[in-house]
Amino acid sequence: MKLGNRYSKEIIERGEEYLDSVKYCIKIGNFIYGSVQGSRTYKTEVALDSLDGDCSCPYGTNCKHAVALYLTYQNGNLSDAESFIKGLDILSKSELKELLLSKLQDNPDWIIKHNLRKKTNKKDFVKSFKKHFSSDKLTEAEAILPNLSFENLLDLQDYIIDNYDDLAEKVNEEKENSNYDYEYWEEEYDGELSDLHQKLVEFIVKKSLENQKISEVIKRISLRDEIIKNANSFLEFKKKIEKQFTNDEYLRFLLVLKNPDVSEIKSRVNASNKELLYELIEEKTKLIKNIAHILRDKTLIFSVAVHENDFNTIVDHFDKFERALKIDYDLTEKLSDVVNLLMKNKFRDQEIAKKLLLEYEDAKYETKQLRFLASQITDYGFIKDVFNKDQIETHIELLERMSEIDKKRTLQFIKNKNDLLNRHWSYIIPLFGFLRKICNKKEIEKYVRENKDFFRTSSHLKKHLKEECGIFISQREGTLLVEIP
Repeated sequence: MKLGNRYSKEIIERGEEYLDSVKYCIKIGNFIYGSVQGSRTYKTEVALDSLDGDCSCPYGTNCKHAVALYLTYQNGNLSDAESFIKGLDILSKSELKELLLSKLQDNPDWIIKHNLRKKTNKKDFVKSFKKHFSSDKLTEAEAILPNLSFENLLDLQDYIIDNYDDLAEKVNEEKENSNYDYEYWEEEYDGELSDLHQKLVEFIVKKSLENQKISEVIKRISLRDEIIKNANSFLEFKKKIEKQFTNDEYLRFLLVLKNPDVSEIKSRVNASNKELLYELIEEKTKLIKNIAHILRDKTLIFSVAVHENDFNTIVDHFDKFERALKIDYDLTEKLSDVVNLLMKNKFRDQEIAKKLLLEYEDAKYETKQLRFLASQITDYGFIKDVFNKDQIETHIELLERMSEIDKKRTLQFIKNKNDLLNRHWSYIIPLFGFLRKICNKKEIEKYVRENKDFFRTSSHLKKHLKEECGIFISQREGTLLVEIP
């Protein structure tokens, strides 16, 4: 599972900026928990199987704080709670009580929820929720959900679904009137209500198993995602689920099972739902590979091979590359690994190199990878079209390859492209580093003088040209002087 499957590019970038704000990261089972400093300190958790994040910040779910916590975990900066949890088994009742008491001050919500459960009339709670709804009722509901009957849970869910927009609007009106500090007002319009509904769904599905009320939950469309998530617990009711679920829902159910029937999965796959298989390649590689071969789907076989770093299969099925890119949204992130495989096996093929090079913007190749791909291409026009002046700092390798194919045309291309200079100095320095490699001093001096207006005013540019490229540019009595030792 990749962060990009759950978080937007913007949220990931913002999360990367918050790495130093993560106060701690603790792993408990398949979850990580942490504290992240934002405009205030937020409690954050991330499920490692799905990468779904939950946070006390106004954004609520899959926020920048969750990204920062997960990246902290990936970097190995965490404390694993496994040994601590094992130590609890040997504590006496009094020691456990003492431990809980020592944590009450930092966790007042334990007491608040306990008292709410005691004083709230569970029998009439749903009626009260409907009649006197407010944000306080959301807090009460969350506290007593475990104690409500299965029927009450269903009744509460029906009411929330039927009146969702009105309830969300009412909560937000309360916040507006109380000058609530809302950092993400538009994004978090229904956060608290959404959280309650999700917890409600989880409790309904859990109690349906405890109370053998399976038929009731299966027919509810709003509960099907949670049933699929817990597919293994519903295995004995597979026949009932097959009758009620749509074909795509049932396929998702089968794919989540621990030991699914591959032939049954094959019978459910069609052109419109095949993307479900691609979404699970990372998580269930062996299963999807088996399905791909049974379906004789060469595009899916190619995608699995990329995720597995299977060099021979990648090369043998590279004619499926473009189609796989359109279906497998994670594939682009793996292309740098593909290039490394080709380099490791000293495999060179101009057409494959062209296809890989066209994906450079999203693939984010390293310098040596760009150079390896470009070195295989003899088509000057192709390289020139791929070159992007806005990424010149990472595209010098393409200019170098253009020069190797045709130095004269490359120099003319640079001279004709005045917008290469009409940018921030940090983009111009790599260009002159390149020119120092392929041009003699007179050619560089001539190029500077031909574009003298770009060099008259920028002191930063002249300073860095001197320090990084050994090119001295100065003015004397209105004349631009260029010195190259």
